[in-house]
Amino acid sequence: MASGRYDITAEQGVTFKLHLRYRDHKDDLVDLDPDLGWTSRMQVRRSDSDSDLVLHITTSGVTGGGSTGEFTAGSGVTGNGGITLNASATGGTGHSGGVLIGIDAVSMSNVPKGNHFYDLEIVKGDTVTRLIEGRFSVDREITR
Repeated sequence: MASGRYDITAEQGVTFKLHLRYRDHKDDLVDLDPDLGWTSRMQVRRSDSDSDLVLHITTSGVTGGGSTGEFTAGSGVTGNGGITLNASATGGTGHSGGVLIGIDAVSMSNVPKGNHFYDLEIVKGDTVTRLIEGRFSVDREITR
């Protein structure tokens, strides 16, 4: 199944949250319980061919580029947030199919303004599924 296309508009210096629900081909919500081996990851890059990252969000947390805005894999500045699986829009767990992405305001303040690219994947064992992909546009913060 091909990934969905969803273009995101975010703002520098503002806490970012995005909630979605993952459904199977029968339109049933998929149980993404981490105890069943599910993890998730999302990367944001300036271009689809850029080796440097702007953001790396996982079920373990958020990594950003700090004041430089970009970083290479394995480096970067740890922020607050991450991806919560089987989550409601408010962060409660136990809601099959729910995926909540959260990025703290400090990490978002260091994301360069402009149009970037992202994808969001879920992983179980050796199986990787790309849920959504698209542009990750960031509006410049005025109050800083």
